[in-house]
Amino acid sequence: MLAPALLVIGIFVLIPVCYSAVLSLFAWDMLRPHPTFVGGDNYTRLFADPDFYHSLKITFLFALMTVPTSMGIALVFALLLDRGAKKLLVAYRSMFFAPMVTSTVAISVVWMFIFHPDHGLANAILEGMGMKGLRWLNDANTSLLSLAIMSVWKMLGYNVIILLAGLQNIDSHVLEAAKIDGANEWQTTLKVRFPLLSPSLFLLLILLTIEQFQTFTQVNVMTKGGPAKSTELVVVQLYHYAFELFQMGYASALAMVIFILVLLLVLIQMFVIGRKVHYQ
Repeated sequence: MLAPALLVIGIFVLIPVCYSAVLSLFAWDMLRPHPTFVGGDNYTRLFADPDFYHSLKITFLFALMTVPTSMGIALVFALLLDRGAKKLLVAYRSMFFAPMVTSTVAISVVWMFIFHPDHGLANAILEGMGMKGLRWLNDANTSLLSLAIMSVWKMLGYNVIILLAGLQNIDSHVLEAAKIDGANEWQTTLKVRFPLLSPSLFLLLILLTIEQFQTFTQVNVMTKGGPAKSTELVVVQLYHYAFELFQMGYASALAMVIFILVLLLVLIQMFVIGRKVHYQ
């Protein structure tokens, strides 16, 4: 029964990962029929490249800006929807989930207009509040923040659905027992809902961490990694070496390093935070 799914995973995941690991030991520009074996030279070059550490720092900063913010805002909306009108819940879910199923390229183009320094909605709001407009995507100091805002908005619906499902999965008898014991709404949320929601929060933390380290489309459309490499995330750098410079071996080495880093981050999260998750 698992054979069809395992076949798809094997063809489109396992084989490409293994091929990328092997290709990272070769030099190949996709024009020559046979790659040249170089051993660990690609990794030596990678770890000596200051641009790699710069993109890695930018990626970690981007993840720190988006993951906690996404989870916090999604939790607030999930709690509000859980207390809202049950009859409108399906409509609310559809509204929040709409950005997730919309083309990232289309959304990125819209947000480019929002962040336009002269005619954008963002600056219109700031100026309406008596503040000076920003250059958003055109300024190295605000470009990463702009991408983070857009990413948080795009992922909001998915995050809300995950947390809302976790809230609705909590046994109503437990909540009723807390009320009978004299707990108010805030105490019930803090002492009952949050601990029982921890599996959903932990799952969301892992998924968002992986997602943010794979961010590419909005960066490629909105900033191309600029200005001054202020938004050059590791996947953007990988794309640059693979499909612009055609250094497939070096790009594969970069891909393997990203894979190992994300794997280590997830394992650390499981070891440190996973022990505190309550499943009952």
